[in-house]
Amino acid sequence: MRLFSQLSSCLILSALSASCASISSSGSDQPPPTTCPDGVVCDPNTNPGPDPYDVPTSGGMVTVGNSMSPYTPTSPGSTGVKENNGAIVIDSSSFGQGLGTFVWVANSADGTESKVDAATGKEVARYCTGPGCKQDPSRSTVSLLGDVAVTNRANYYGYAFPDRASVVKIAGDKTRCVDRNGNGQIDTFEGSGPVPAAFMWAVGAKDSPDECVLWHVPLTKDRNGNTTGAPGTLPRAAAFDSTLSPEGVPSQYLYVGLFQTQEVVRLDSATGKILKQFPVGVSPYGFVIDKNGKLWIQGTGTLASVDVKNGDAVTNHGSDPCMYGITADARGLIYTSSSNCVTRFDPKTGLRDRLTLPPANFLRGLSLDDKYNLWIADTGTGLFHVDASAAPPASGATTMVMKKHINALPGPKDYLGVGLDINGTPWVVNEANAEVWKVNPTDYSFVRTAVGANPYTYSDITGSALRYAGARFGLYRHTFKSDCAPRKTTWNKVSYTVDTPVGTTVEVSARGAGSLLDIEKTPFGTTTTIPPDPVGPIKPSINEGVDNTYLQVQFKLTADDPTKTPSVKDLVGSYTCG
Repeated sequence: MRLFSQLSSCLILSALSASCASISSSGSDQPPPTTCPDGVVCDPNTNPGPDPYDVPTSGGMVTVGNSMSPYTPTSPGSTGVKENNGAIVIDSSSFGQGLGTFVWVANSADGTESKVDAATGKEVARYCTGPGCKQDPSRSTVSLLGDVAVTNRANYYGYAFPDRASVVKIAGDKTRCVDRNGNGQIDTFEGSGPVPAAFMWAVGAKDSPDECVLWHVPLTKDRNGNTTGAPGTLPRAAAFDSTLSPEGVPSQYLYVGLFQTQEVVRLDSATGKILKQFPVGVSPYGFVIDKNGKLWIQGTGTLASVDVKNGDAVTNHGSDPCMYGITADARGLIYTSSSNCVTRFDPKTGLRDRLTLPPANFLRGLSLDDKYNLWIADTGTGLFHVDASAAPPASGATTMVMKKHINALPGPKDYLGVGLDINGTPWVVNEANAEVWKVNPTDYSFVRTAVGANPYTYSDITGSALRYAGARFGLYRHTFKSDCAPRKTTWNKVSYTVDTPVGTTVEVSARGAGSLLDIEKTPFGTTTTIPPDPVGPIKPSINEGVDNTYLQVQFKLTADDPTKTPSVKDLVGSYTCG
């Protein structure tokens, strides 16, 4: 019978390096070993014994979070975190840095989507939003990665084509575009003005010739599979969420509202696959996702919500005359505007407070920053700046205060939507002028950028609503590497120290692979959520039957209160070889 002995010593090292040398000796007075079914030499008497492959075992620990190996908050896949006193914490100021970098404007009469650089004020790209480039695009929503989804209503500006009702996704960064024709480069229009002939999307073509247009999904049928006749389903409202896919990609789902059939469609944001289509009892005109991940619907005068985490339960919160645009803040309050008023709804109490703006002609889209500056576009008179920082009163008069009515913007005046860029600067869409205007929040001066014809957009055109209204969270990913190769690595446990103040959580998961390239394609394993799960070390939930030289551990830090943060430190990964 084989005897195995092991002498080992472990060294604590920085990430992506490890050493724990082992010496193995064996002796035997049994007959020579035979061949096991998998082709390696072994002794069947051991059945299969402690080490059927007869290779030395070793192991080690890899640590991070000390003076020799500090945390790297900018490690690949990390966002919205920083290092503070030797621990990883949420950094709200850096969360979703792809958001607000660009302003996305749907040019309804052109059938295109404009991409405007918020830093320079220049249009840097324009895309057809569907085959034929005449699909009447309108609502635009931006994911946590900075990609945009655009709904095509297919019914206005002379384009009464119900069979073109659809939604399209466009990459916000060239690194996420796809080389579909395999020529070794990304073919995309990077410029201003009309889409060139080479990038016009031909009628009947499945894919756009612009390789930054990722997918296009028809939305012409109701949930029972029936094609809807004129005016069609009318896709209007749209919103990405802030959940993570199994691969750890932010904004796993996209929600689209079908106005005519009073339905919501949930799509896989990576592929465009329709996952569910369900009734909501109102006609969706606008969406916003709140800090708890709940979907709120402006249903042409009726406010409703969908608890997408709990069976898609729909709640009707009643009617209000101040409903056209919709947004939310970090406190979970829901804002709507229309006519000459803006209403703030508190889901906890069910109460509303309302601010009347007498000079208003017809209030449309609105956006709110993280300091509760509320910006509201008014069709005929310009832009309103409202201070919404004071909490709603228990009852009685509103605590919202108008700061400025910006009516000096030049005509013709047809202001539809407002989006906030990464610096909190408002951008106002003017349909009549075919422009989007950047407004200085200090002195209210402005600069103009030309886009396509009839930009009918007043949704989350920069991603600011998702960033400011969604739950504050950060992702920290750390990748360990063993020194076992070419032997198999078994990651035994990952230990850490966390602190979770009331209202905060830390979710821990891991994935393993043989290369850094493969690890990005691998889903994360079982998630440990603290609380309620205990803090103790986790056994990485990864496929132990493959090469796991690399182990990537992900921590998702979440806080309901923007003034609080959980923390993570003392991260150690332990493994054995053999």
